[in-house]
Amino acid sequence: MSAPPEQPPRGIRLATIASIPVYIGWSWLIMGGLVVFVVGPSAAQSYGAATGYSIAVVYALALLVSVLAHEAAHAIAARTFGHTVHRVVADLWGGHTAFEASRATPATSAAIAVVGPLTNAVLGVVCLGASTALDGIPGTVLGGVAFVNGALAVLNLLPGLPLDGGQIVEAGVWAVTKDQGRARVAAGHLGRGLVIAIVMAVIGFPLLRGQSPDLSTILWTALVGSFLWSGATQAIAHGRALGTLSGLDVPELLEPAAGIRRDRPISELTSLRALPVVLDEQGAPVGLIDHDALRSVPPQAVDTTPVSAVTTNAPDGWAVELTPGREALELVSAFQESRSRLVAVSQGGVLRGIVRVERVNAALARN
Repeated sequence: MSAPPEQPPRGIRLATIASIPVYIGWSWLIMGGLVVFVVGPSAAQSYGAATGYSIAVVYALALLVSVLAHEAAHAIAARTFGHTVHRVVADLWGGHTAFEASRATPATSAAIAVVGPLTNAVLGVVCLGASTALDGIPGTVLGGVAFVNGALAVLNLLPGLPLDGGQIVEAGVWAVTKDQGRARVAAGHLGRGLVIAIVMAVIGFPLLRGQSPDLSTILWTALVGSFLWSGATQAIAHGRALGTLSGLDVPELLEPAAGIRRDRPISELTSLRALPVVLDEQGAPVGLIDHDALRSVPPQAVDTTPVSAVTTNAPDGWAVELTPGREALELVSAFQESRSRLVAVSQGGVLRGIVRVERVNAALARN
């Protein structure tokens, strides 16, 4: 599953693969412990305590590898479509891949979502085939790993957020309505409906028939249900926020700005009739004028001092190239990524102006 680029989680950094950090969140230990708790006793009855609990540990590790393979597929697909991937994480809720999706389209979103379950399906088929060729404990373990991957593939394709199937539904509704916020709200409500359906199917209907589900069934249902409900609720809230963002009139928020290359003499600043934005040699915004440094330049040196000498470098991500139809989302993403109070806005490679966070907040409050 995908996730927004929040701060890196607390946990164990396993590796960095193709510049993407891979983490095991501390909360995953709960999931691993739960797998051992559920599988260990039954395996111990068949193979003895030492072997049985060793098999349970292998299942927990296999689940971890399966989740990481699932998320790695998301990460590879996201990078293929030009998104910046921040990290891959395995945690209590399975896992997530954090990447910058401000330039996503319905088609790319669906493609990124579907590759995760497909990876688990392929792993499941491979492990199932291997299990039929092996006898004894290896065959049994591989059969269990095949089941785990099949279950991950089926679960993640269920049509409701935060599952991958919900992201596919969101992409479809988004393609039809041209409104990502509305699509996310719809997929989030489907996710809540899934929780109710799962609880009724696994616990409610057996109870109505006078059957009592065992403790492990209740635990798994509670774990999966709480995860789905929480994720669906967050998706609905995020979708509504996207709807609010869609009401932003970005051109109305723009303030005039004048670009000046950092290798030009500061004497040229006097000819500008708008806020100077310092550009690099390729024309990309890199910073603003430090007026204290500017005032310290002697008058006789203004023709020989480059603008770079009086530039305050802006934080990474503060300059945004807007895509028609996604201006508001990309603008807000730039503020979030850079944590700057001012963002330089370009379109078609040309500086269009600057936007201050105060004006964005005021516009959002009116909406």
